[in-house]
Formats: sequence, structure tokens, C-alpha cells
Amino acid sequence: MERLTHFPITQANFKWLIFICFTVFILVSCVTPPPKPPDMSELQIREIQTRQYENANYIEAIKAVVASLQDQEFIITSANESLGLVTAYKDIEEKDQWTEFWVGPKGSYQTIRRIEANATIRHESKVIKIRINLIAKGITNTGGVVWTRPIYDSEAYQRIFSKIDKAIFIEKEKI
Repeated sequence: MERLTHFPITQANFKWLIFICFTVFILVSCVTPPPKPPDMSELQIREIQTRQYENANYIEAIKAVVASLQDQEFIITSANESLGLVTAYKDIEEKDQWTEFWVGPKGSYQTIRRIEANATIRHESKVIKIRINLIAKGITNTGGVVWTRPIYDSEAYQRIFSKIDKAIFIEKEKI
């Protein structure tokens, strides 16, 4: 029968064990849990994402959405007049030198926070309804998606809609 020998705990082995445990602890503590969904009903979420414009022109509303997103540094990826759909994104660089150092130049780590916007424009009798959906994504240096989550911050939507309000006014007045 073969005799099993135990792993001898020497001072050098103990230091390596402590180093490995500490490294694992640091790496695990850096992982953030996914955000809790807001304590909002679907109706409340839809309310912060939607605005109505009376006596507005459908084409002018689409142009206003495109112009306001461009004013806020979004890149328009598509605009479909027949569907009333505008999609856009904005990248915000978030390069962390420490992460790059620990992961190495060939490792994968988040470098960009991308905000994606999807806007739908609908014409209902004398009212134009515009609904915007914002999504945040963490993009790695290799192009992969680390995380994704919807944005429920009413101030973010208010900033976009205030620009749309101005753009619709400008389109109406032909300024």
C-alpha cells in the first residue's frame, strides 16, 4: 500500500499560501454584484421613458430625436422612418491603469462604458409619443461585453427630453 504524504507547511509554503489567499480575496472583492432592479412598476418606468408632444409633425419629431442625441455626443447607428425607430450609442472611456497592470497587456478588462439609446416615435391622432430606452454596458479592451443593465435614472431621461423639446421647437419654427 502506498503511503500518502502530507504537504509540508514550511515558512516559504506558508507565505505562498497567504499570498494566494490574499490575491483570491482581492479578485473576488473587485467583482461587483449586479444592481438591484428599481422598486418601480413597469408603468412608472414607462412614464420616465416617454413624452408626448401635441401638434408636432412626425418627421420633425424623428429629426429632433436624431439631432438631440447627436448634440449629446451619441453616434446614430440607424434611423428608420417607417418604424419610427432611432438607435444610437455613446462610449465613455474608463481605462483603469491598475487593472491593466494586474491583468497584463493581453488580458481582458473593461475600458469603455457604452450607453445605448433606442427611441421609438409614434404618431397617434394629434399626439406624437416618443419613448427612449437607455442601456449601459461595460465593454472590454477586446470588444466583449462584461455587463449590461437598463438605466432607470429619471434625470438621464430628462436631459435627453429637454434637448428633444428644444429641437422640436427649432424644427417647428424652422430656425
